[in-house]
Amino acid sequence: MAIAHDDPRLTDRDGLARALGEAARRTAAVLLAKRAARDVKLKADGSPVCSADLAADFAAKQALAELLPGFPVISEESVGEVAPASVFILLDPLDGTREFLASGDSYCVAIAVIRDARPLAGAIAAPAIGRLWFGGERSFTQDLDAEAMPLGAARQVHVRAEPVEGPLMLVSRFHGDPVSAGVAAAVAKGDGAPVSSAVKFGLIASGEADLHVRGGPTMEWDIAAGDAILAAAGGIVLTLEGEKPGYGHADRDFRNPPFVAASCERLARLAIEKAATCRCS
Repeated sequence: MAIAHDDPRLTDRDGLARALGEAARRTAAVLLAKRAARDVKLKADGSPVCSADLAADFAAKQALAELLPGFPVISEESVGEVAPASVFILLDPLDGTREFLASGDSYCVAIAVIRDARPLAGAIAAPAIGRLWFGGERSFTQDLDAEAMPLGAARQVHVRAEPVEGPLMLVSRFHGDPVSAGVAAAVAKGDGAPVSSAVKFGLIASGEADLHVRGGPTMEWDIAAGDAILAAAGGIVLTLEGEKPGYGHADRDFRNPPFVAASCERLARLAIEKAATCRCS
C-alpha cells in the first residue's frame, strides 16, 4: 500500500486537513464515550494505555480508511505493523493519556499526513475543551459541542504578535523538565501555564499562547499534527539544534529530539539560545 507523490489529494492541503479534522472529530467522540475508562496497563516504554486508547485507535483507522483510503497509517498503538513510506499518516489516537486518566481536559486526538519526512497537513481534536484545529496551507479552529459535534463554521487562525509583557509559555502538566523550566524562567511571562498534549500547538496557532519548549522525550505522533497546524498559522517548530524536525524515523523508534514550538522564528531562536545555557549548566 503506497500513495504516489502526484496523488491529487496531496495538492489540496486544506482539503487534506479538513479530512484529517473530520477523522479526528469522530475519534474524539469515541474518547468522550470512553471517559470512564480506568483499565490501565503499562506498555514496554512505561507509558500508560487503556481501553480508550485502543477504542480511539480503531475508530480513527476506520475514519481514515473512509476519508483518505489507501494511506498507510502508523499509530502509537500499532507501531511496527506498518513501515513508513514517502507518504503516510501519523496517528496518536489519545495524546495525553495521563491527563485523560486524571479526569483533566487537555487530552486530544492528533493526526498528520507526512510526505518526504515533513507534515503536509494535521488535525488536533480536544473534545473535553470543545476544540478542533486543522491546518494545511492555512490553519483553522472549530468549536465542538459536548458530543464532539461541530458548532458553527471553522474559523481561520493565525499566531499573534509577541506580547510586550513577554510570551505566554505553555509547559507540560505531567512531563516537566529542567530545560523547559529554565527557558520559562529566562524569557516567559510567569512560570508557564500547564497544559497537556498537542493542545499546546493549537493554542499557539490560534494566538492564545506563544511558546512551548520540550527538553524531555516525545514521539513523532505527539508533535507532527501540531507542527503542520502551527506552521500553517505562521509559527514554527524547531529542534533545539535549530533544525525543522523530520518524521518517519523508524531507525530511532520514532523518537523526537528536544524541540521548541513558537509563534515566530525570533522567539524560537531565543528559546533555543536559553535552552543551550540550561543544558550546559
